[in-house]
Amino acid sequence: MELLNSRMDFQGCKIALFCGDKLLTILRDDKDDIPCPNMWELPGGDCVIIMIGA
Repeated sequence: MELLNSRMDFQGCKIALFCGDKLLTILRDDKDDIPCPNMWELPGGDCVIIMIGA
């Protein structure tokens, strides 16, 4: 957590949801007016943690 806090102002939570061996992720909208468009992330709120580029 210390590494995460040193890279961004962390506020919020995320959850890792598994169904068998699959991980649920969300593909963000591809819009220029939102942070990190068209990127994968975990469900949750108020904190963008990018997993991989789409």
